[in-house]
Amino acid sequence: MKKIEKQYLDVLENHGWAVSSYTDDGRVELEKYSPAGEDFSICVGVENLPAEVREYAAGFDIDEHIEIWILAKRSGTGGVPSTRELVKDAEDIDKMLQEIAAALSRAEEASECDT
Repeated sequence: MKKIEKQYLDVLENHGWAVSSYTDDGRVELEKYSPAGEDFSICVGVENLPAEVREYAAGFDIDEHIEIWILAKRSGTGGVPSTRELVKDAEDIDKMLQEIAAALSRAEEASECDT
């Protein structure tokens, strides 16, 4: 099972992301708490981690994320914040994803310059 390279682990750590688990198919689950307290996680491939995170960040749909939580709240899920807070939090999650994608890309570029 391939593990995340140290330079990428350092970037994740510095941005408050943690490795939750590795899968048998070469992916890793990364997690971070959002400002509103959501235990947000993504599952991406280890082999091309920066590209995988960039792709995930580019595809993150703020509106869809909000809708999922509104439906969960209507279905009786407890602890779901107000719609206003959900909107702000989804925007913050998008920002978290963009920031980690950019930071991993910078680390990738730096390692390519070193070789």
